[in-house]
Amino acid sequence: MIKTYLPGILLCFVLVLTGGCGKKSEVKPEGNLIGSMHNEAVQKQDNGDFSAGELESLTQTGVTPQMEDTESDAYKMTYGRSTAPLLPVFFEFDSSAITDDQLKNLNESGRYLITNSQHMVRIEGNCDERGTTDYNLALGELRAISVKKYLINIGVDEQRLSTISFGSQKPLYPGNDEHSWAMNRRADLVIQ
Repeated sequence: MIKTYLPGILLCFVLVLTGGCGKKSEVKPEGNLIGSMHNEAVQKQDNGDFSAGELESLTQTGVTPQMEDTESDAYKMTYGRSTAPLLPVFFEFDSSAITDDQLKNLNESGRYLITNSQHMVRIEGNCDERGTTDYNLALGELRAISVKKYLINIGVDEQRLSTISFGSQKPLYPGNDEHSWAMNRRADLVIQ
């Protein structure tokens, strides 16, 4: 009787072992999505002639008249939830490493903070919705800490910087697409 069931049991065993271990495929974004979206936002805001007062405001704050509404797409794409003129730092999927294309923004924010030493800044780490709540909270904290360490290394006083992670709990863009995910993978610099 065992001889009749043995081939069937072995076949089931082999199917279970090979069928349950499929390789996960990961969808990688094409090109530099963040850089192209930021450039698009800058082009959208630069679509008219400004008066002398508007140009002076733009020079001092970095905010154009079209971007004064913090809920506008142009503002969100440029500043996220950061306090203008500070700029957010965007991250690759599943990473807390600051990429070369984000160093310009981070250096600009650092120069502003060094010059304006009265400001206290909270660095808010954010993630896209992929991953568990606990994982995203931890990754958001790592992103905030990466930005904090970089700012300290370029001369911003550590006592002026604090970090918090929102993980995926406060999405800037609530969609389920690569654009939304890319915009949600960031650290915002918020003046307190």
